[in-house]
Amino acid sequence: MTIPWCNIKIMNILDNVTESQKEAITHVEGPLLVIAGAGSGKTRVITRRVGYLVEQGTDPSNILSITFTNKAANEMKDRLGEFLDLRGMWISTFHAMCSRILRSEIEHLEFTRNFSIYDSGDQAKCIKDIMKELKLDTDHWRPSAVAASISNAKNELLSAEEFAEYKSGYYNDVVSKVYTKYQKYLEANNALDFDDLLFKVVHLFKKFPDVLEKYQEKFRYILIDEYQDTNHAQYAITQLLAQRYENICATGDPDQSIYGWRGANIRNILNFEKDYPDTKTVRLEQNYRSTKNILHVASEIINNNLSRKPKSLWTENSEGSKARIIHCEDENVESKEIASNISEFVRSGNRHSDIAVFYRTNAQSRVLETRMLREGIPYSIVGSVAFFKRKEIKDILSYLKLCANPDDDLSLERVVNVPARGIGATTIRRLREWAMLDNTNMSGAISRVNEIQEIKGKSSKAVKGFGDIISELHKIPTYPVMGFVKEVIDKVGYADYLVLSYEGDSEERLENIEELVTAASEYDASNPDGSLQGFLEEVSLIADIDKWDDAADTVTLMTLHAAKGLEFPVVFMAGLEEGLLPHSQSKDSDDDVEEERRLCYVGITRAQKDLFLIHTRYRSKFGQRSACVPSRFLSEIPVDFVEEIDKTIYNSYADKLRTEPVTGYRDSADEDDYQYDAGGDDYDELPVFQIDEPQESIKLVSGDIVKHEIFGRGRVVKIAPSSDTVHVDFNRVGMKKLALEYANLEKVEGSCR
Repeated sequence: MTIPWCNIKIMNILDNVTESQKEAITHVEGPLLVIAGAGSGKTRVITRRVGYLVEQGTDPSNILSITFTNKAANEMKDRLGEFLDLRGMWISTFHAMCSRILRSEIEHLEFTRNFSIYDSGDQAKCIKDIMKELKLDTDHWRPSAVAASISNAKNELLSAEEFAEYKSGYYNDVVSKVYTKYQKYLEANNALDFDDLLFKVVHLFKKFPDVLEKYQEKFRYILIDEYQDTNHAQYAITQLLAQRYENICATGDPDQSIYGWRGANIRNILNFEKDYPDTKTVRLEQNYRSTKNILHVASEIINNNLSRKPKSLWTENSEGSKARIIHCEDENVESKEIASNISEFVRSGNRHSDIAVFYRTNAQSRVLETRMLREGIPYSIVGSVAFFKRKEIKDILSYLKLCANPDDDLSLERVVNVPARGIGATTIRRLREWAMLDNTNMSGAISRVNEIQEIKGKSSKAVKGFGDIISELHKIPTYPVMGFVKEVIDKVGYADYLVLSYEGDSEERLENIEELVTAASEYDASNPDGSLQGFLEEVSLIADIDKWDDAADTVTLMTLHAAKGLEFPVVFMAGLEEGLLPHSQSKDSDDDVEEERRLCYVGITRAQKDLFLIHTRYRSKFGQRSACVPSRFLSEIPVDFVEEIDKTIYNSYADKLRTEPVTGYRDSADEDDYQYDAGGDDYDELPVFQIDEPQESIKLVSGDIVKHEIFGRGRVVKIAPSSDTVHVDFNRVGMKKLALEYANLEKVEGSCR
């Protein structure tokens, strides 16, 4: 029998695969767990498993394949497209899948299908505005911290009402108030944030069993990649979809679970066999990427973790060069050594694109970038200002969103006076207030501006002019999208606005606008049945790594979190110091330290041939030179597997590393001595308070009011029996566990909260 959607033979699917890979590929019915070590050919297994399912008679439309990034999804589509007709098959990220489901089903939840998707920047503005409305001091209560708390609540599937009921404490009371108003704002604007995409699908499936059944029948075979990085909401969606047929294949590696800071739960993969008792488990342990020496280094480090599934990576590759540990005096020497070695590799015939430099926080990139520029080394950086977050791009996208969703007040307020039309903050406030009183949106208020007594004369005329522009845009066909984007840019006079307003860099901004038009053109070419809403959805779900150009001949600079899933012949890992890797914020939790060790493991296993592990003796932070202690992870590597290079002033630091292995954090730094940057998300930077010596012992009891240089005022909640740690509930940031000797707390009079 000929299968119309398949033109591949079974013998081709199983060519050049190991027995373990074959075992995973040919398992059809029932749950399957594939523990895939780094570089073990996981992508090959997933794609060929899909091909095998189709060859066995499965309709591609009954297969759901979930990847962790859009980049991975596109790569899988390209690979499968070589031998399969993919029409009807869903290959996407969790967020893209949920967005697609909601476009069809969200009317069950009293939203309309043209809902807007708010990115992190939109969310931040909303929350900041709401906090001001509630008269909450945004210097005292950090909007980014409140946003993170709301995001965590949604990932744990707690609604605003449930959060208010189950979470106690003054800080959580503040979050609850903001969360409640924030959700009402989203509903009024017919908008969802990224977390809502998952949250609403779970709610939809639980509240409407017929809708759930529809998708259970559609997705009879489910493949989830990077299962170790799923959060609770993603776990719940998977459970609901798979509960009818249990034909679920989860692939992943507990040793590469590195996203706990944004809700990922390693227990999801560790407990998979408990969730599905009939699970067949296959381990992929042969590594095709790295040399034996690199694998030895990685294994010696990760074997110190307890929360993992046992596996032993091996390779038929050569021994290769030993990993090099470079001991540097400071970050300037560090950057110089990296640049010098890069130049040497290029002179010996390597391409710049063969080389990557990883670091724990984005703040570390500045010195590295400066050095690259000075030495004339071409580089690209993942995690800089993302294209779709640039001001001029956000402006045009806001016009497009407003055309697609007239209820989107956030987009309207962004562009109502861009370009300048004489519509000031007072007029906008009056429009907003009138809209609230009339139970309408800002677009409704603008269309009836003649009825608003507080807005007269030139202001009224300006508002009416903006309304006329939007009305004109609504008359233009929105597909093809490229044509519509060009019309929007022309109708609002945006190019002229850039030239007049940004004399110094207008050319670059105009080029960005041209690139947006190109993106729309590419969307049209790939989506013959596309729409403006589809284009907006696609760009809203793009991550930094999705736009990384791996074809460019440049050295890649990126955080360790961004490096997940990539590989390079040569890898430099900078900043292997206590407080950076492992990060200072992990020091109070064994689980967090284990995640930091996994992050180190991920970085090491990106290397194919050459690996450099670098730390400094001193590092400057906020203008202060601070002593550093080598990362404990370096002391976990047997000396036989590494070559040590000492670039410190006295050439004595290498010996110290081996004779005094590190088991704790350096004494000279507070827990927020380094900026926290978990993979490039938008976190507020805290000022650094440097402590060179332990403070004299301070006598504290529960209930005392104290002041911290960074965290501000707080109340002592608990003191450890040993009296070496203290738990303080701070007004700004909630509960913190501090080392009493180094916290530099000041006992103060008065009250807290």
